[in-house]
Amino acid sequence: MLLIAAGIAIALTGPHHSYAPTPQKAALGAVYPHSAVTSVLRTNVAGRYATVLIRGAMQEAAPINAPILVEHFSFGWQPLEVVNFACRLRTHDISPHDQQRLMRGMPPPQDDRACTADTRDAGPVQQVEAVRRLMQGPLTPTVSVAGGYALGEWYGAGGGYALFRFRAGSWQQITGGGGALGVSDMRRYHIPQSAWCTFRIFNAPCKVR
Repeated sequence: MLLIAAGIAIALTGPHHSYAPTPQKAALGAVYPHSAVTSVLRTNVAGRYATVLIRGAMQEAAPINAPILVEHFSFGWQPLEVVNFACRLRTHDISPHDQQRLMRGMPPPQDDRACTADTRDAGPVQQVEAVRRLMQGPLTPTVSVAGGYALGEWYGAGGGYALFRFRAGSWQQITGGGGALGVSDMRRYHIPQSAWCTFRIFNAPCKVR
């Protein structure tokens, strides 16, 4: 299904949310106003993914001129990435056909860097979604779950990670903030080494995809 929304005018007020009932509201929650009224110019939907092009908004202290990729989960739509690079579509679990549908009528993304990071979620779907629902960043490209621990990546107002553990039937955040987590952080928070590769820890003594 291809859904196009043109000229939808929405005023941005209050803090952003990590998910929303529609792709448009989810994408608007990931940006900040650049003018009194922000317009959703176009929305393309392909399966559980959508791209939303917004006019009059900012992110990272600069006007945003690329569509935002959002994904539908059991709790609603959540923003994943700003599609200003082609690799930000290719590294998610999206077929080439659906990638074309998502970018139809959108500004063409740059393609000037290699896609070295795997931004697909890892772990049981139900647990990944439970952690995603707790994420607070404007954009959440990936969540990885390994046993009783989980790591979520966020960016959009800086960037960083949130680390969780499963205790007493629910996920609880251990730590979070800007910057990447390394082996020293894994040891500090007693994360088993068996989870390091799943979490793609940059200096872990294992092969990181």
